[in-house]
Amino acid sequence: MTLRIEVGEASLASLDALRVEALALLVGPERPLVGLAGLADWRLCGALSRAIRSGHFVPELEEALLLPSSGRFPPGRVFCFGLPAVRLDAGALAAASRRVLDALARAHCRSFATSLPAPPDVPVARIWLEESLRHPVDAEVILGEPRALRRDLEAARQALLADAEIVSFLPHPEAAGAVLPPRSAVVR
Repeated sequence: MTLRIEVGEASLASLDALRVEALALLVGPERPLVGLAGLADWRLCGALSRAIRSGHFVPELEEALLLPSSGRFPPGRVFCFGLPAVRLDAGALAAASRRVLDALARAHCRSFATSLPAPPDVPVARIWLEESLRHPVDAEVILGEPRALRRDLEAARQALLADAEIVSFLPHPEAAGAVLPPRSAVVR
């Protein structure tokens, strides 16, 4: 089975256009949250930030958290995975990637979207691709800087001689604006 990875821009428009079962957020020590985690937290009205502030989720201890999206964007489940507090090297990134993909497989998740961390001097795309080949899914979308992602994943695919296809993320035709829950009447 050929692994198909779609790459696209990390933006609210992309988040709203996703047609996958889950969102897998890699949460590092940055506060306020940045990248895809920050965008998802915005759509979740700060639910992830509140979980961190209250101590229910401590990303630096490599904890995991599952949140419902409550219809605020198409993926129904939001898996949050903490990254180690120390410098993220190749070994730590491989372990984190394995942890994320194993958890998604155990949850019977056949499609997901994520973004990748960008530690300096670490072959992120190669490490992620190696782990993804061990956990094939129906749809994998990686959001970030599309040109760099495509270039790095394509180079990793060639180096590994991997049976993978790297394509551009194309928003679903029905995705037009935010997918928010219906508004309720306000009683004053």
